[in-house]
Amino acid sequence: MQNRILFIAENDRNFLIRAMMKSLSDAEYDVQFLQPEVYQVTMYEHRNDFPNLFILYLEGSENRYERFFSYIKQMMSEQGKNRHLFLIGNPAEINTAYKTIPRTCVDHAFQRPVSTEDLLWHLHQVSAEYRYDEEQDSANHDAVVNSSWYNILLVDDDVTQLHAMQRWFSKRFNAFVASSGMETVAFLKHTHVDLILLDYEMPGLSGLDVLQMLRSEPSTANIPVIFLTGTDDKKTVMSILSAKPSGYLLKSMPPAILVQNVDDFFEKRGREMSQTRRKGHSVAPYDIDISDFDSVEGELEEL
Repeated sequence: MQNRILFIAENDRNFLIRAMMKSLSDAEYDVQFLQPEVYQVTMYEHRNDFPNLFILYLEGSENRYERFFSYIKQMMSEQGKNRHLFLIGNPAEINTAYKTIPRTCVDHAFQRPVSTEDLLWHLHQVSAEYRYDEEQDSANHDAVVNSSWYNILLVDDDVTQLHAMQRWFSKRFNAFVASSGMETVAFLKHTHVDLILLDYEMPGLSGLDVLQMLRSEPSTANIPVIFLTGTDDKKTVMSILSAKPSGYLLKSMPPAILVQNVDDFFEKRGREMSQTRRKGHSVAPYDIDISDFDSVEGELEEL
């Protein structure tokens, strides 16, 4: 069922919809088309091959989908069903959907025109995975911990991205996860970590807010933090650097490069601490060397 998609739209004769469905089929997804009618989906829902991936293509008047939105909300909220919903529409149509369907029930909303590559990337992230919020406790508390590996905490409000990162980093580290700032603080009360990879932009408590909270507590003040960001414009980078983290990484980096950067971070820290011990000086376990940021600031000033 992970590779089956229920594509819900008004008209499958629409050229853009047909092209999108063909791209999905070419990517080896089994695509089933249905109109946004409750009775049609209800009849299909009782089949053994009912998909867990849903694309709702919004087009038409607000009242057209009112009853269907309520049905989708109920279907996505049903416990233990491992379902993923993607919306496609213009901003007004998407905002209308959000009036009934909670944002937490939507994996991603795409504005038309849709990039097929972007759509497929998000589908690939969940097609072979289960929803993070249904398995969070087992992911953090039932995982086998390798005592010889570093502990890292991944923090991101995008649960799809978060679970994907946990899979990438778990090959080299004991990778734990949190989907908000408050979950981060609560987790660190009972678990030691060697590094935090922290999403810079989160609703509620932002990455900067979380960093300030961590530094205000003696037990977490010296944990190194590397920011994760989806943008690399000058304003964002300067804001990140002003907080003096241990670094920042772009979310768009290939998984192997992200993991390698964390590997390099621990290797460099190990060399620095070894040199300090040989010189006979004491050092805080997580002293931050910000010299690397000076050159970055210089380069940004030239932009």
